[in-house]
Amino acid sequence: MDFFVVVRRTVLILFASLMTWAGPVGPEAHGDVITFNDGADDSAPTERTIDAEILVEAADGGVLARCDAGKLWTIQPDMIVQRTKQPAGPPIDQETMARRMLDELPKGFQVYRTANYLLLHQGNEAYARDCGVLFEQLHRGFFTYWKNQHVDLEEPRYPLVALVLANHDEFLKYASQEIGETAKSVIGYYHLESNRMTTFRVPNIERNIATIIHEATHQLAYNCGLQTRFADNPMWVSEGLAMFFESPDFSNPRGWRGIGRVNAVNLGRFRRYLSSRPADSLATLLSDDSRFRSVSTAEDAYGESWALTYFLLKTQRKEFVSYLQKLSESKPLDERTPRERIEDFESSMDMNLEQLDRKFVTYMRRVR
Repeated sequence: MDFFVVVRRTVLILFASLMTWAGPVGPEAHGDVITFNDGADDSAPTERTIDAEILVEAADGGVLARCDAGKLWTIQPDMIVQRTKQPAGPPIDQETMARRMLDELPKGFQVYRTANYLLLHQGNEAYARDCGVLFEQLHRGFFTYWKNQHVDLEEPRYPLVALVLANHDEFLKYASQEIGETAKSVIGYYHLESNRMTTFRVPNIERNIATIIHEATHQLAYNCGLQTRFADNPMWVSEGLAMFFESPDFSNPRGWRGIGRVNAVNLGRFRRYLSSRPADSLATLLSDDSRFRSVSTAEDAYGESWALTYFLLKTQRKEFVSYLQKLSESKPLDERTPRERIEDFESSMDMNLEQLDRKFVTYMRRVR
């Protein structure tokens, strides 16, 4: 299960006080230089200084800030040492990002660059190169697909970073600091706060292409304007899109070209779910993300999310694109009520859930 929805919920709790929106961030946006104590290690906090764009400011002075490397920082007022207003600086380039990453990471990391990605690896350059090929294939396919749907995407503002750890033990050592116990059950993840993707070298990359592409799709979606980090992105949308792009095609000698193919794993999940699927299934999927957080319902939620996304992009493409564009305008930390989530969806589809559900199930029963 993807963990990044948990990150956003944690930040929402930290910002439970009244929040004021700082307005859209543009090229001339004003930000702050903030020096603060990073509480990652409470016994020995690190003093940091960042050139930040202020995305959200709480009534008590806490801020959600985005630094020039694209990382999101949740800074409570008692952490702030100094704060100076000045125009927000431009995002850093790939070369500067590489230097910062090498300074931040343990010794032994090396840099591998592609046209659009910066990969940091532990001496396993051949595997990093294989991952880079997949990332670039996805990048081309992702932008081409949405261009064909008449969706104008932004070029990523920040360098797209991926960490490729040497093995599972190294992955656990690094990932457990970011995602805790979840690290034991995944082979890769995209981290909403750091804006980085992390994976590790496995003996056979073909077995893990779907996972690598899935997480890289999350990274692209949050960096090209299709989705907004820490906004109220329904999890069925985030996961449905990632699964739509992930399907590997092992008949292709280059390893992957699966955008929009039938995802056999998730089609199987959805078909197994159909025999016991309740009448309000679509409503519970859309209204909140609780089905993804329970072990007993997560598999069905993932299968239905892929099926709904597949159905909408094949039969209601214009309406679904309109819905995605509406979601992309969401502001960080704003939340919709369950009713508002459903109303947003119904208004974009121009039909109610009952009507759409009938079309959805009928169509998916015929998919092979």
